[in-house]
Amino acid sequence: MAIKIFLDELQNEQLHLEGELTPAELELALGEDEALMQPDGPLAYALTASESDDMLIVFGRLEMDFTAECGRCLKPFTFPMDIPLWAVALPLKGDDAIEFNGDSVDLTPWLREDILLGLPQHPLCGSACEGLVFKQETPPPAVEEPSEDWSKLDDWKQPKS
Repeated sequence: MAIKIFLDELQNEQLHLEGELTPAELELALGEDEALMQPDGPLAYALTASESDDMLIVFGRLEMDFTAECGRCLKPFTFPMDIPLWAVALPLKGDDAIEFNGDSVDLTPWLREDILLGLPQHPLCGSACEGLVFKQETPPPAVEEPSEDWSKLDDWKQPKS
C-alpha cells in the first residue's frame, strides 16, 4: 500500500495521514546481504498535506529502524532513522508538474529517496568506536646465550697463534 493523496480531499483543508509502510511497500532495496544497512521494521509516518498556489505541500515526521553493521568494528547495531521535519513541495501545474495516477498522487518515491539519502554510507556504532582490535602475538623468548654451534664458528674465524 502506498501513501496516496487524493486532491479532491484537499479542497480548502489540510489532510492528516498516519500509518506504517513496510520496506517492501517502499520498494526499499538496499543490496540484500551485501549492504551494511537493512530495514528492521516498517516506516512510521505522520504527515500533513495541503494545496497552496498550484503546489502540493506535505510535511511531517518519518521514523524507521535499520539493522546496521559498523564500518569500523563490524559489530551489528540498530540505527534509528528519525526525520522530524520532513517536507516536500510538489508542483501541480507547469513543466515540472508531478504525474497523477487518476486523481491521486503517490508520495512513496519521495519518501524512499529521502530515506536513502539519509542513510550513512559508512555507519558507525558510536563516535568512540576504535574499530577492530587486533591481538598482537607474543614473540618467542629471545635466546640469551649463543648456541654451541655459533661458538665453533667464532673459533674458526680467529687465527690460531
